[in-house]
Amino acid sequence: MQELKWLEELPEQSLEGGIKLLKELGWNLQVREMDGFFSVNAGHIVLLKTSPRESVDALLYGMAVSFSTLPESALHAVRKFTKESAGEI
Repeated sequence: MQELKWLEELPEQSLEGGIKLLKELGWNLQVREMDGFFSVNAGHIVLLKTSPRESVDALLYGMAVSFSTLPESALHAVRKFTKESAGEI
């Protein structure tokens, strides 16, 4: 059992909203299931491979909380850096 006690800090107050924020910040996240295991990938890099789905949710939740609780000025700087790195600016 797990309790995600800071969901209200995430966009849309949901894990899905947090995942959208991470993708907006340049994380190319994908969750895959194969042979009873789940993997969380950032592009071609495997960040986590696990059997309980709850571990996947915990990783994504932690990542999303770490960004969503930044001061707005810091979050703006991360967004700007992401766009510059992608050649969008």
